[in-house]
Amino acid sequence: MKRTLTFAIATALGAMAASVEAVVLNPRGTGQVLIYPYYTVNHQQTLVSVINTTAHGKALKVRFREGYDGRDVANFNVYLGPYDSWVGSAFDTSSDGSGAAAIATNDNSCTVPAFPLAPVPGTLHALTFSNANYSQGDYGTPTGTDHGPTSLARTREGFFEIIEMGEVVDQATGSPKTLEAITPVNGKPPGCAQVQNAWASGGYWTTNATTDLGPPAGGVYGAAGIVDVAQGTLYAFDATAIEGFSDIVQHTGPSNAKPNFSTAVTDSAHDIATAYVPIGNAMIRADYPASTRGVDAVSAVLMADTLYNEYDVEPALGAASDWLITLPTKQFYVDPAIVGTTPESFLAPFQQVFGENGFTPDPENSCFQLGQGHQFDREGAGLAEFSSPPPVFICNETLVLSFGPAKGDTQTPVSGALQSKLWGGGVPDPEYVPPFASGHSSLRFLSLGLRPSTTGNSFGGQPAIGFLAVNYINANVTPGVLSNYSAVYPHRASASCTNSTNPQSACQ
Repeated sequence: MKRTLTFAIATALGAMAASVEAVVLNPRGTGQVLIYPYYTVNHQQTLVSVINTTAHGKALKVRFREGYDGRDVANFNVYLGPYDSWVGSAFDTSSDGSGAAAIATNDNSCTVPAFPLAPVPGTLHALTFSNANYSQGDYGTPTGTDHGPTSLARTREGFFEIIEMGEVVDQATGSPKTLEAITPVNGKPPGCAQVQNAWASGGYWTTNATTDLGPPAGGVYGAAGIVDVAQGTLYAFDATAIEGFSDIVQHTGPSNAKPNFSTAVTDSAHDIATAYVPIGNAMIRADYPASTRGVDAVSAVLMADTLYNEYDVEPALGAASDWLITLPTKQFYVDPAIVGTTPESFLAPFQQVFGENGFTPDPENSCFQLGQGHQFDREGAGLAEFSSPPPVFICNETLVLSFGPAKGDTQTPVSGALQSKLWGGGVPDPEYVPPFASGHSSLRFLSLGLRPSTTGNSFGGQPAIGFLAVNYINANVTPGVLSNYSAVYPHRASASCTNSTNPQSACQ
């Protein structure tokens, strides 16, 4: 189904009174693009699902990104038949917690490449994550070092995305009947070898990647769950869904760097990527040149100048709370292989090239300082906390801010709830104790603002998503009985917009 903002919707929202396809967040959870803000294999596994709600086939790009700089650590294609789904589990391949992550599945849906047999009992198949994209070459080269860690351990935490490359429709004339090949019969697609061979040397997709495909039309959704079997906890969350990402087929082979967030295009005939962003009671339109700034359309719909959520560290409840924050598009503004290696190469809204040593408390990263935020108890008593001095920095592309002291040893602290090593520090340091044992908090981003649209609209803050993960331990149960309880609550956010062409004018 074609995803458009119609005349009636545009008029109701105070936007342009014309039909236009646009990048938008879908609060109902389905879309062309799904962003899963976190995966981890540190003492845990991450369960993954993606579901096709439509009567059409789907060609999907699945890409896992490590949490420092968003470099690609696993990249493969999944082909879903009508109403089909695919599930997997990210797990630790090592016995000592220092090895690579891997993704395993016993799902019958077609993947390219085919997953090899996993070194685990049963019928699971697995694909091991790789450090090849950040360990092979000089600083600033596409697969070279970015001055971050180069070991396989860097693959163990991050986030992942699923992008619809197109609908599998079977063209009438000369079709190799790809839709028939990927549609399950008695629980199993009959032609997975066909689609795998289509990407092999001489295969029909190496000749024409649009064979049997139409433009993406959305209708997929997904979820993930972080499971700790020993502790009996499950942190479950939905993927963030984006509609209107592309009006053309963007079908590529496995391991190809595209499509990605920089390839958004909503009007390919005019090289435009349009985004609609809710600000107050209005829907603000922002147009960007798709060939050079398509990523800005995706960032625009994710921009937040302030995040809001709850926390609980009540000692009597054994409570621990982590704020997971992911900046899914950050690498397109700071990665030296994308923007360049000079200190001034970064792009707004960020403030430093990754691994550039001039401005940062962490020379192996890309940091920006938090603005003032507040913590409130349950009765609304407030205390400013996220302000200087001392300064608090956000440095990773995926990170955890933990309320309450760190766990683990002093050499390798982990966060209280998620046991994350992407440690952004406590609030503001690992020994921090909040002024209230429970309540709610706000966190404000300082930034340069997103680069202006063609009409001057610039959104403040950072392109951020995430959630609160909270865990409780009941000390009053029978000894030997599991007594952990976990929950996830998505962040709420506010956004802002200014017009750089005429600061006195409202964004529209």
